[in-house]
Amino acid sequence: MERRVGLRLNNFPKTPNSLRRNPVIDAPVDEITINLTDLYFHYYRDQHGRNPPKPDPALFEHLQYLTPTSDFRILGDGLGVSTHSRRILSSQLGQAFCRQFLHDHLNITYFAHIDRVLNRTLKPGFGDMLIKRCDVGLLPDFFCAEAVDRIFLAEAKARHEAVNFGNRAFKSWRDQFGTVVVERPKGTPLSVKGYIVAIRFATEAMPYTKSSLYAEDPKTPGEIDLHGERGLPLGRAVISLHYAELVEKLNQPLLAEALENGFVVPAEVPIRAAVWQLLIGPLAGKRFVGGYYSSDSGARAYLDGNGKVGFMFSDPFRLDIRHATFVGVEEGIFGQVVAFARGAPVQEIGQLQGVQFASNAISILRDGSVIGPVEFFSPIAVRNF
Repeated sequence: MERRVGLRLNNFPKTPNSLRRNPVIDAPVDEITINLTDLYFHYYRDQHGRNPPKPDPALFEHLQYLTPTSDFRILGDGLGVSTHSRRILSSQLGQAFCRQFLHDHLNITYFAHIDRVLNRTLKPGFGDMLIKRCDVGLLPDFFCAEAVDRIFLAEAKARHEAVNFGNRAFKSWRDQFGTVVVERPKGTPLSVKGYIVAIRFATEAMPYTKSSLYAEDPKTPGEIDLHGERGLPLGRAVISLHYAELVEKLNQPLLAEALENGFVVPAEVPIRAAVWQLLIGPLAGKRFVGGYYSSDSGARAYLDGNGKVGFMFSDPFRLDIRHATFVGVEEGIFGQVVAFARGAPVQEIGQLQGVQFASNAISILRDGSVIGPVEFFSPIAVRNF
């Protein structure tokens, strides 16, 4: 499942390679392709906790609002039936677009909502930086990271009205980067590079308008750049918060709590999890830690006479029932995350290279997370980490 949207960049020192018309020419393309399955996974990661209403990417709830066209276009005159619902639905989808754009084109892998670090001294092992509000107004949406020593701010916007880099709305979005400051123990403010990613939605009611994504590269006030060794405590915190959200979905509450609040999990406390193997596709044989979500009318696991796990369906004759959806994280990366929670020294977490599946029901992101039909996976072991 793919849709096309227009692209506009502003104040980028250079055009990311994936967005260039020609690899050797620093000029961006006019439009990009959006993979809706990956967009859903970013949306699910950002919006839902352990039990999302529809964990299957093929049932992405926003698909009901899209026209069956190659461009990204909303049915009727826009998302929702009221100004309030339109604002909420647009904001939710805008944050998913922001995460996907930064992930796919700027190599930014890890995301933490700003309210999870605001006015909170980072816990032992994370250093003693303080992120605080320094002005009235809305705050940016995310702290995010490319690596433990490369941290950014990001602001996501979505609207049905016209967008351009020179209008009043965009100026107000830039001003949001001045409402937050990162301080070191002696109160010296640090400058954080940031991105604004805004999506303007086209609708059926405006057939000559095209959905377009606008991306800009502003900065917060500060005297010293945050990148490098001085940013390690915050980078570690962002990565920990990113994986806290993920392992909560994997029913690992102890690990999630440790990552969320900077507690160290003692070595004698095992982290027990099921390991599954991917059966098909470019990563066939890859092992993932995780499990599945199923509706009451979906799948149930059982052990056969040989000790192998199988799945039983409440009504195998019905073709309109979604069975179950697997959610997990690559086994090696999960082990590194556990080591992170056990207080291992600051280090990089491994990443998966980008892969594309022919099926529109499975998505694997660079942080090792995966979502897809449970039939694509086979459980092979339960182990302690």
